[in-house]
Amino acid sequence: MELYHVGYVVDDIEKAMAALSATAGRTWSEIRPRHLRVQVDDDPEILEIELLAAYSQPGPPYVELIQDVRGGIWSGGAHGGARLDHLGYWEADLPGRVAALRSAGATQVVHAVDEEGNPTRFAYLRAPGGGPWLELVDESVKPELMAWIEGPS
Repeated sequence: MELYHVGYVVDDIEKAMAALSATAGRTWSEIRPRHLRVQVDDDPEILEIELLAAYSQPGPPYVELIQDVRGGIWSGGAHGGARLDHLGYWEADLPGRVAALRSAGATQVVHAVDEEGNPTRFAYLRAPGGGPWLELVDESVKPELMAWIEGPS
């Protein structure tokens, strides 16, 4: 696994980007709407979720900002403002690593699914000791994500 980003859920993505530009000198990828098909924990229901996200430049590690999705997985809830959500890692063997982490006591929080309902692209897991979630991102999507992250700011 290779760490490549730290994800934060924020109330207002544009304000958070402006604040981090002013205070930390970060520039940003474009804000992109993301349409995701996900499965939460082991619930058989597949959810359709829309969210907004952007990545800082330069990196790695990049800072990923996700606009708060009220009442969903990517919700700030009682935290308000911004909250550390996850550490993102590239993973060459997504199914194998998920299985290994689950065997070690991690619980799966959410994962993307394809049109047939098969796990794909990414999975979030909660480590047995707590802390931020771990997001494992399949290396097969690296070219697509890096084109967005490193594209024009």
